[in-house]
Amino acid sequence: MTENLIQENNNNPDINDEEMLSEKIIDASGCCKLFGYFVIFTILSVIAMTCFILYVGIIGIILASLLGLAFFILLILLCKGMFTNGVNEAHVLNFFGKYYGTVKKNGFLWANPLTSKTMLSLKAQNLNGNVIKVNDKHGNPVMMGCTVVWRIFDTAKAIYEVDSCVNYITIQSEGVVREVGTMFPYDKLSEEDTITLKGDQKEINKILVDLMTKRCKPAGIEIIEAKITELSYANEIAEVMLKTQAADAVIAARDKIVNGAVSMIGHALSSLDSNEICKMSREKKAKLVCNMLVILCGESQTNNNVSSSAPRLYEGFGKYS
Repeated sequence: MTENLIQENNNNPDINDEEMLSEKIIDASGCCKLFGYFVIFTILSVIAMTCFILYVGIIGIILASLLGLAFFILLILLCKGMFTNGVNEAHVLNFFGKYYGTVKKNGFLWANPLTSKTMLSLKAQNLNGNVIKVNDKHGNPVMMGCTVVWRIFDTAKAIYEVDSCVNYITIQSEGVVREVGTMFPYDKLSEEDTITLKGDQKEINKILVDLMTKRCKPAGIEIIEAKITELSYANEIAEVMLKTQAADAVIAARDKIVNGAVSMIGHALSSLDSNEICKMSREKKAKLVCNMLVILCGESQTNNNVSSSAPRLYEGFGKYS
């Protein structure tokens, strides 16, 4: 039934994945190795320029200045391409408005200096959603809120398909909570209410995860867990519903007391008959049952006068004395 409800509430066609960007992992170079090559190349170049200046003279000085300027520009570009990528972090590279690739390698790295870099966290994050008012299946106003554990699994979609991952998942979580709230009643009021928000938390949480996953997958967001953390009647009907629940509890308690009293009376009467303690007429049994029901089911202690039938209770005691 749960799968059918999810299917009925997700008839909208999925977004075509072929029309969306997909993540492309690129390997960035380690800066330590790159710096080693650059230092060796710089030392050899300085030695060569020094020898060239000594050999050529003034013309060599001009050429050396031009080469020094070129080395300075190269050094700026080299430094611009450096960045640090921590554990469970990724950098999305953009080359003049075009997606260049994603770097997930950890450490002090170097990539194309002409690309802009955007850092994203791949760690699991918590979202504590706002408590909103929802009308349940029977139209009763209910206050609901949820907590979502999520993380980014596709950095390209998270950057280019949505404006902000946090804002996107916040709005989607409120929409899913509102949708789930209208699918089920708060509490079971009839035999048709097989799943309720209050009594079937595991089923409700599973539906939350399925619906959130369907909505957040195009944004590159994975839903790890989703739970209802706030669930109560709205203030305008809370007092009435509490009275209804109290009445149901009293009825259930009374029913249990009466069933127990009937069982005890039946056991007492059968014991009296089987052990031949006394012989009682139907009228006397009716009076005994009435008195025992009053005693066992009454809220306060009651002094009952059973003297009219008491002498007959001792008729069978002679044989045991």
